Amino acid sequence: MKLNIKQRFSVVAFYIVLILGIGYYFSNDWQFLVDTNNNLNVVLIATGLALILSVYITEPYFSKPVDVITRWVAIFLFLIGLNSKQCLSLTPYWFIACAVFTGLGLLLIFLHGFKKFEKQQRIAVDFICKISRPEIVFTLLYFDIVVSLFRYNQKEYPILIGFGFLLAINKPIVWLVNFISSQLKNITSTTDASKFIGQVIGHESTDLYKVELQTDNPFRQKELKGSLVYLENITNGVAGIVLSEQILLGKKWLEILSLRDKNQNLISFNLKTLMPLTCEKSIFSKTNAVYLLNIDSLEEEVRNAINTNKVKNNFKNLIGNVWEGSTINKIKFNKLFSDELQKKRGIGEGSIIQTEIANEEVLYQIIDARTDEESLEFKDTHGFTIGTAQKLGKYITASNELNTVKWLPEIYTPIFLLDPLNIPYNSNQFIGKLPNTNYGIPIKNYHELVTHNTAILGILGIGKSCLTFELLQKLVTNTNVKIFCIDLTYQYASELPKYVTQHLVQEDFSTAVRAEIKSAIKPGNADNSNTWENIKKYRAILDRELDTFIGGAGRILTINPDWHNVEKANAEYRITHNAPLSAAEKTRIITEQIFIKAKNLGETQDARFLIVFEEAHSLVPEWNSIANEGDKNATNGTAKVILQGRKYGLGSLVITQRTANISKSILNQCNTIFAMRVFDDTGKQFLENYIGSDYSNLLPTLEERHCIAIGKALKLKQPVIIELNDMNKIILPPVVAI
Repeated sequence: MKLNIKQRFSVVAFYIVLILGIGYYFSNDWQFLVDTNNNLNVVLIATGLALILSVYITEPYFSKPVDVITRWVAIFLFLIGLNSKQCLSLTPYWFIACAVFTGLGLLLIFLHGFKKFEKQQRIAVDFICKISRPEIVFTLLYFDIVVSLFRYNQKEYPILIGFGFLLAINKPIVWLVNFISSQLKNITSTTDASKFIGQVIGHESTDLYKVELQTDNPFRQKELKGSLVYLENITNGVAGIVLSEQILLGKKWLEILSLRDKNQNLISFNLKTLMPLTCEKSIFSKTNAVYLLNIDSLEEEVRNAINTNKVKNNFKNLIGNVWEGSTINKIKFNKLFSDELQKKRGIGEGSIIQTEIANEEVLYQIIDARTDEESLEFKDTHGFTIGTAQKLGKYITASNELNTVKWLPEIYTPIFLLDPLNIPYNSNQFIGKLPNTNYGIPIKNYHELVTHNTAILGILGIGKSCLTFELLQKLVTNTNVKIFCIDLTYQYASELPKYVTQHLVQEDFSTAVRAEIKSAIKPGNADNSNTWENIKKYRAILDRELDTFIGGAGRILTINPDWHNVEKANAEYRITHNAPLSAAEKTRIITEQIFIKAKNLGETQDARFLIVFEEAHSLVPEWNSIANEGDKNATNGTAKVILQGRKYGLGSLVITQRTANISKSILNQCNTIFAMRVFDDTGKQFLENYIGSDYSNLLPTLEERHCIAIGKALKLKQPVIIELNDMNKIILPPVVAI
């Protein structure tokens, strides 16, 4: 019988009406209600009513040994209270049954706790409790009374026998009550403050519950995610919220998180305001039941606690909760956010999420995800998504820095998508920001950006040059460093004035100087290579021009080695002609001359000179990518300069689209890395040493104007995906002609 408490009382009410009607019909008055000598009182009140109340109210589910004793003692007292005219045909047997079952019940209570007889106790308890069920005992007693006292009454006998069968079968009354209840539901709306949803079937953590809805539950087809509920806990209700829902084969499962107040106490309230009768192990309380909660029916203090709860207040940004397998550096989380939120906010690789570690807000960055499944019931499974996020730390707004937070969040702790904050963001102060937020990432030490070397890596057309120009702009603004851009593309000369004032940028050497370099080339002695080449002259001219630039007001000098006609003899002896120096060989000469200038100024901790290697794979190629042996020696010479230049304030900025073809000796000296979209395996494998396999696997899918940054100059202790500044907010405003 699946009846709720209201329906059970309704069934009892129907039977009471029938009892009163039958009694009044036969006696024509109400004396039978109080006259114990009246046979109708014996059969209808003492027995019939006891049967009804026991079956539907006091013991609808199971009987205990104590109930058995109470019942047989009551029957014994009933029997001895009968007068001689009311003697039952089975009276001796009833007395024997009273003695046997009462004695067994007392014996079982006495033996309770004796492990030696534990198995026998279970068998005996099961036996006496089932035999002594009220629907068995009182039904037999009822028919014995009717047969013994009314078998000669032609009018009463058939009606009372029929009523006895109705009591035994009970289905007509139950069906009638169910029918009336269903009709009332269709024509009226409930005004209850709560509605029954289901029952808890699992408790995954202190605050996380798994709830099952049966197939006949009206809420099975309704969306409950985000709904407020309460879980019945004896006399208290604990407020909660539905995190997720799954439907499979007609059943529905909910994940419910209990809510806590600001002091981390469960938000609970007295159930008496919602459910009038509550008591453990009784029909007035559904153990672990869950109900929809009408927050307006609660006291103001409880309402405020619920409305200020972080999960309730920020449910629209709920991403999931911390999942098993999380570590100190990374957390796993199950996906709870909707496709609508994903489309609206673009959730994916690089998205910033936040959770709590010891009541402290900590930021994480999504770096991976995978699909999984769990068993809901028997062989039925539910698929879900597990994300992975890297710990970033706590963002300190005052210093614009990510601080380390130790340990990891508790399992099932809620995780939220970080909202774009209404804090000011100035592109001039930051190199970029955490994606979709205003949490800026600044260059914490511009001098270390130079002296400890920096690399910008990524495919063609992904924004490397824009990032380079922005870095140079910030260096010009925040330091006194002199910048030498070795550029074969001629892009710097035309683009830099958009970022740096025109008069601070010098475009290579003058035409006269380049002609002077070329004029030094002439045929010489066939056996003396020094008489053919103009390398010495080139060094002398470089020395002079570098002095002029360093001593002048200019800040950036662009140098295109292809414009410099520098040649050497084609052989040591029997020389027939000159051979032009490669770009790598001229780059070595330029860097060595700059190094000499830095060395002559003495040691320093601050940045003095920065050498920018644009298209570095052509200027400092890897050994397996060189065109001739001279390039190998040239690259080694350039690498030596970069290695030794730090203590003299000399550093480098390496930009390349082909990580595989650039000298690893030089790349390995770069302490700050901006890694943009990369496809080649060699580049990914190299960067894996810096940023780890999780981040290197994201390189092929990075969006434009996004990069993975890490390094000494940024004060980042772990890799971070950064959304770079918009170029239009970095370039200088156009000069208006007067």
